[in-house]
Amino acid sequence: MFKTVYIPYKGYWSSPFCKWQGSFQNEEAVGLAAATAKKFFELRGYRPDNFDSIVLSTTIPQKQWFYDGPNFATMMGNPDISGPQISQACASSTVSVNYAAGNVELGHQKCVLVAACDRASNGPNILWPAPDGPGGKPVFESWMIDGFNADPTAGTNPTGTAENVAREYGFTRQQSDDMAVKRYNKYTDSLANDREFQKRYMIPVDIKISRTKTVLVDADEGITPCTAEGLSKLKTKPDCILTFGAQTHPADGNAGMVITTREKADEFSADKNVTIKVISYGTSRVKKGFMPLAPTPAAENALKTAGISVKDLSAVKTHNPFTVNDLAMEKLLGIDEKIFNNYGSSLVFGHPQGPTTMRILIELIEELVIRGGGYGLLSGCAAGDSGAALIIKVN
Repeated sequence: MFKTVYIPYKGYWSSPFCKWQGSFQNEEAVGLAAATAKKFFELRGYRPDNFDSIVLSTTIPQKQWFYDGPNFATMMGNPDISGPQISQACASSTVSVNYAAGNVELGHQKCVLVAACDRASNGPNILWPAPDGPGGKPVFESWMIDGFNADPTAGTNPTGTAENVAREYGFTRQQSDDMAVKRYNKYTDSLANDREFQKRYMIPVDIKISRTKTVLVDADEGITPCTAEGLSKLKTKPDCILTFGAQTHPADGNAGMVITTREKADEFSADKNVTIKVISYGTSRVKKGFMPLAPTPAAENALKTAGISVKDLSAVKTHNPFTVNDLAMEKLLGIDEKIFNNYGSSLVFGHPQGPTTMRILIELIEELVIRGGGYGLLSGCAAGDSGAALIIKVN
């Protein structure tokens, strides 16, 4: 349990998330994140030298990935600091915040910038040496495509793990479709009043498309409208319940958050009346091939460490690549739909991996501020049937 770790109000950002092969498809992710961080600094009154360390959450290699941590720090304007690069699939941001929080709690650092970025589009294609191959022929791996096609420990692909959970608990196609519509409708709430909710944290990004022309990407791209009628027309595989509309999509984007002490949080806060405290962290690994179950025990572990229960929560947000994730958590923990994934979730706005749960955590904070405070839970799954969760409290 953390006792001395805080997040300044408005001490965070997210870019829009753009669907696979969209506006960010040719942008180098770390450079784009550094440029967005600099816009964030200017908007919120930070300086690059406010930070004594960084943590970089990223999972998809691009050119010079070996140097990403110090390279990001240099590009954002502080060449005197560095920090680790953390990659734990879709839980990377959650793990990165926990790592930064641990260092602040122990007094190793006072102000850490956790930055998260990935570009699923145009991912790397790798030739691995294979001396035993015929004539030394190398082994080919497409980082993104092959990664989504098979989990070597689960014996199936990620969608297969969701179908396993659906069979285990008897979830139906109708329940899955209903959950997809609920999640889409809650995302549309974030678009109300000219995207009033999203504009609380989202920073528009400039993309150069030629030597003389740039475009401004100021909203999510590639969101597919979801209706009961539309979902009913989609097909599933035999003995399966998940349609294309009940799954997330790969995306590109970045996000970031300041993790610091109470004193620094008060100094940087956009509203001194809002206090955001990091309370606890929890992890899990469930049985092989049941990845969508993992957010539930991770959440239970974080709640136990915090010394609270589900009934104490004011808001819950999840990384839910499948409808089954939320169906399982709802059933097993009894989460009230009124506090569950309001304003959106990764099922709808996409899945850039590294920054996915960072954006979800940011939305959780903003929802709690709107509600007047309370405990919030972030939980999600990751490759290898694992999960990670955080508890925060807003006063």
